[in-house]
Amino acid sequence: MLCEAEQTLKGDFTGITMGVNLSAKEWKHWYQSFQPMPEEQHMPGEWGNSKCEDPIQKMIILRAFRPDRVNFAIKNYVKAKMGKDDYITSKPTSITEVIELSRPDLPVIFVLS
Repeated sequence: MLCEAEQTLKGDFTGITMGVNLSAKEWKHWYQSFQPMPEEQHMPGEWGNSKCEDPIQKMIILRAFRPDRVNFAIKNYVKAKMGKDDYITSKPTSITEVIELSRPDLPVIFVLS
């Protein structure tokens, strides 16, 4: 995936594969870390400072190494940009409230997750 990003998104990811190869131990430590999680810390080498300041770019790189952490990175991004937890947390709802707000011309859809 990193090779594809480097070829497709020229300029943004130029040199990422070389950077990973040159400092493989640092990258391995970054993507295997659990405290703090990879999405919450700087990436190794020049990619942690000057090369990857954009959170979207960081999510693309994170997706290549740790697809299981991308949802958490997206939540952090939304919270940082929107300034509230309202957009990333679901609120409990009672079936009574739903029935009171429903009408014959307004369907009710439940999303269970």
